[in-house]
Amino acid sequence: QNMKFQALAAFSLITGSLADLPSCQIYQQNQCAGDTITTDEKFDANRWFTPVRGSDDWQESFQDYSHLTGYAKITYDKGMQSATVTVNAMHKANATLSYSFDGVSQTEATATFTPSNAKGPVSLTITGSDKTTIDLEPLDFVWNAADIELTYPKGDYRSGQKGAIVELFGWPHKDVEKECKFLANAGYMGVKVFPPQEQIMSTEPFQNVMNPWYFMYQPVSYKLEGRMGTRDELRSMINTCRSLGVRVYADAVVNHMTGGGNDANPYHRNPDANCQTFGAKQSTAGSPMYTQDYTYTEGEETGLPPLQEFPAAGYGPLDFHCERALNSWTDPLDLNAGWLTGLTDLNTERDNVQERIAAYMTDLISLGFSGFRMDAAKHIQPDDLVQIFSKLKANLGGEMPEDWITWLEILLGGEKDLLMCDPDSGYNYGSYLEDGLVAAGFSAADVEKIKIWNSGYPKEPDAGACTISKSRNAIQNDDADQQNPGSTSRDMGDQGCVLIKDCQSADDHREFEKKLFESPNGIEDEDADYPIRLILSSFYFVDGVQGIPDGKSDCSLCETECDTCTGVSLAPAWVDESVGYDETDYTRAHRDPEVIAAMQTWMGI
Repeated sequence: QNMKFQALAAFSLITGSLADLPSCQIYQQNQCAGDTITTDEKFDANRWFTPVRGSDDWQESFQDYSHLTGYAKITYDKGMQSATVTVNAMHKANATLSYSFDGVSQTEATATFTPSNAKGPVSLTITGSDKTTIDLEPLDFVWNAADIELTYPKGDYRSGQKGAIVELFGWPHKDVEKECKFLANAGYMGVKVFPPQEQIMSTEPFQNVMNPWYFMYQPVSYKLEGRMGTRDELRSMINTCRSLGVRVYADAVVNHMTGGGNDANPYHRNPDANCQTFGAKQSTAGSPMYTQDYTYTEGEETGLPPLQEFPAAGYGPLDFHCERALNSWTDPLDLNAGWLTGLTDLNTERDNVQERIAAYMTDLISLGFSGFRMDAAKHIQPDDLVQIFSKLKANLGGEMPEDWITWLEILLGGEKDLLMCDPDSGYNYGSYLEDGLVAAGFSAADVEKIKIWNSGYPKEPDAGACTISKSRNAIQNDDADQQNPGSTSRDMGDQGCVLIKDCQSADDHREFEKKLFESPNGIEDEDADYPIRLILSSFYFVDGVQGIPDGKSDCSLCETECDTCTGVSLAPAWVDESVGYDETDYTRAHRDPEVIAAMQTWMGI
């Protein structure tokens, strides 16, 4: 359905591969059959595939993930003025571990921090008694995030529960930071950045395109070191935006990791493509990652082929569903456990996976994010979402922050009854999910903060509500997925258009964006319905090339199979003199004066 989910590996000829299997055979282990969705426990033996420090395929950024893996979980007290950090770590040989917080070593895996002893990021290193070591992401805490200083304090923002959010698609963090002054002056409540976590990159084209945009939706870890910038740049941007009164939201990709075959293993081959071999993918932070697809060699340490392993995220083979194609959009089992166009699907029924996702979301909030969009949420079954949000709530001191919101990407297609309108369908994100949240102890106010992104809008706005109030809907005209040629993710009919694809003119798009604030389809209660409204500010596909003009889709970065490379040149995202609807590079639709005026009237500015 969506091009962002492209997961087939690109092919390139390499030499010197280690052919453990004869002829052109590849390993076919861990394939699902029938109603089985879990990976057999025997495959835990395939863990620890990362090369050992100093071996031929080892890289400095791999650290000692051959023996160590771990992550930090932050748990706040009520009021969020004290935080307990718990390090969840594992050593291949069960070596004794020590933990260094800001250079101070200790044997306990927990430490407590307050505003008095954590006035900035805290470094964290895990060390084994065998001298193996890994550096984790720095620890950030909510009390260090800048206060939100509204430019229009009399606007109807309802403490972050109502407002317009601009999606700056393909904007580097540094450009977003510059843009926040404009967003604040215009009266926008917030800005959404696209996936900030570590993700795959490549030095060879994929389907002839250099690092297409949908690579951002193939996570390698939850390190905040993504294509758009570093953790330090992200922290600086968030603090600048908050100090100007602009909240920041993250695109959270937690349903899956990279696509099968898109990994750090140098040795792959494809029997269906004349046994072409292809090498390793890179990532934005250099962490190792492994999958089971297109493999024919064994690990030097394990003597077994790789399975799903993402050590920088703390995930091993058992944390994923066994491999099965997602062939049915009406079968709850397929929707939940299928590998969406080949993306390695996390087993979100597992308690430790839920804990890991909740820890990532806690890290986002600790850095200063006010919420997030949950990508591919309909591929995480509703009961699992209840557990993930419950664990997040516990991490945050037992209640959600006053200004926190999230919106779930629930693409309806022809499945509105299954997904929204029939609470007894067995896979319902309408009143069934709402009832589950209430039963788990969520207050009515906190349930209201969990929105459904209404993909039925604008043509069938009632489809995204059905059994819930439209006060729990977020709405939007065009979105990033729709930009792709042949996308079937939404059908807007004649009620909307995609600026870079099928709008007759910028004037047509402008009118649909104004309508979003003036008289959106399906509205019944002007004061309560659709409190979150989103505007996509994107970039153009030059000659159909789906690269981003951030410089990382430029063919000058190509190192392998470059003859057919098509790319996009670097262009600045932030242009201070823009008045919106620019015709090259970035669209900047959110800067249009008429759209801003409509939004300001809606917000009472």
